[in-house]
Amino acid sequence: MISPAEFVSQVRRELQRVTWPSQKETMSMTAAVILMVICAMIYFFISDSVIYFTLRKILGI
Repeated sequence: MISPAEFVSQVRRELQRVTWPSQKETMSMTAAVILMVICAMIYFFISDSVIYFTLRKILGI
């Protein structure tokens, strides 16, 4: 088991190795995620609507 001081030291060393994204990269990845969420939302809405109306026709409700 390592001491808390050694742990903090190791954490600081690891954080120095991290390559942080630029603001431009962060914004473009955020936009891509939002676009994919919107596409998924539209896809599931259409799929759900088709299944709903198909079951209504089959069951005669």
